[in-house]
Amino acid sequence: MPAANQSLTPLQEAALRRDWKLFTALTFLFGFGFQLYSGPFQNFLRDVLHANEITLGGLESMREIPGLLAALTAGTLVAFAESRIAALGLVVAGIGIAVSGRMHSFWTLVSITVFWSVGFHLWATVQSAITLSLARGKEGGRHLGRMSAVSAVATIGGLGTAFALAELFKKMPYDVYFVLGGIAIAAAGFLCSRLSTHAEGGPRSRIVFRKEYGLYYILTFLEGCRRQIFSIFASFALIIVYGVPVQNMLLLQLVNSVLIAMTAPKIGKLVDKIGEKGPLTFYSVGLILVFLGYSTFQNVGALYALFLLDNILFSFGVGFTVYLNRIVRPGELTPCLAMGTTMNHIAAVTVPIGGAILWKETNNYQYPFWVGVFIACISWFAMRFLPSGPIPEKQLKSV
Repeated sequence: MPAANQSLTPLQEAALRRDWKLFTALTFLFGFGFQLYSGPFQNFLRDVLHANEITLGGLESMREIPGLLAALTAGTLVAFAESRIAALGLVVAGIGIAVSGRMHSFWTLVSITVFWSVGFHLWATVQSAITLSLARGKEGGRHLGRMSAVSAVATIGGLGTAFALAELFKKMPYDVYFVLGGIAIAAAGFLCSRLSTHAEGGPRSRIVFRKEYGLYYILTFLEGCRRQIFSIFASFALIIVYGVPVQNMLLLQLVNSVLIAMTAPKIGKLVDKIGEKGPLTFYSVGLILVFLGYSTFQNVGALYALFLLDNILFSFGVGFTVYLNRIVRPGELTPCLAMGTTMNHIAAVTVPIGGAILWKETNNYQYPFWVGVFIACISWFAMRFLPSGPIPEKQLKSV
């Protein structure tokens, strides 16, 4: 791939534009398909498997086990371009999700969930690296924010479709949502296989664990802790404790996606303009307030508002990848992102079941959110060690 500071030939420019179109389309298809699956999924657990908080926590913990192996997997597949790894992952995820609705017992659902989770984490590990490769070292935050907006628009489409199906066909089997979602994700994998060498990061190391990346790994671990607490227990509390039906949950997520589509590109540009320290510090303070709200409020309307606020704040997470791109050595971006995924998933495997046990033993869904307050405070303290200001022009690099 040409370096960031080299001009492209007309043919290379055309290939790069084609790659951006393909990558945008496949990112949309993945987001659309995954929301067709994940939007109704917790209601599927309640209505079909009659799940409780322990069932949910155990399933989520086991689903995240493949994420622990992200660094090892990326190292094993070092001979393959990032786009080929992503294509394989998307096809595996699509197949697994498509058949998930046929799993009517806990352990069969666990088995197929772990299967598609392997593919999901292959895609998730290299997605940002592909974006930065196509950006060619320029305005990485803006491009990451733009792809977040594409994902949000896809989420709107997926949730809107799921909501329409739920309204039109009141008794429609959950299996239909999952099959449609799996087909869309597998189609994204096909498009991903068509990307050119512009989507490749070039030669890369197998596994990287350097002291200089320590702050990034710590931040991704803390982010994994807080994200698991909120993404799992916030929605499940609304469904189990407050009895929110599937239509309301889909509508809530739909509104959330509209807000993300509007704000994510602006947040990405802000990170490019002023650097990642300020936005990520604001992010951590916002998370403290969100967790405090869920720990104390018992009004469903207030919880809806906090649910939306948390997901808007999540867009600031592009700052973590921008920070890594600032400090990473040539050829080490993908393995560093993979190691960050592994650190994130140490939390993802332990937090869901731990939070579920805490909820059950105390008979109070708010206790896991007090843990979230503590974690967000640690994250806020860690942000002070980030470098200030935007990335100097001379540090912009090809990945």
